[in-house]
Amino acid sequence: MEQLKIIMKRAMIVAIIILIYGVLTNNKYLYIGMFLGALLSILGFYMIYLDARASLVSNSPFKAGVTGYLKRYILYGAFLALLTKFYGLPMLIGGVIGLLNIKINILIITFSNSIKRFIQNRNS
Repeated sequence: MEQLKIIMKRAMIVAIIILIYGVLTNNKYLYIGMFLGALLSILGFYMIYLDARASLVSNSPFKAGVTGYLKRYILYGAFLALLTKFYGLPMLIGGVIGLLNIKINILIITFSNSIKRFIQNRNS
């Protein structure tokens, strides 16, 4: 649970940095596409947590898992479709990069933990 809180906290920090940078540079692709994508990524990650918890107590965990999966990807698809329809391809790319917020944060945390363990093992 502690790792989930760390991931969520770092993802929120990244989303806020994206928003501030987008506003300062007056780049709508950043402060609309990437920021909303980052927020949706955080929401999707929280939905995964809720689905996993519901699957543990459900009589049919497969059904609960598939339903949660479909809800998340319909939400992502609708978000990307709306961005493309109203703003075009550059906004779609910004939204996709924003949706990768959680994944990139998890990769960075894993990579930094691996480097720390490597350094500790080397010094031992």
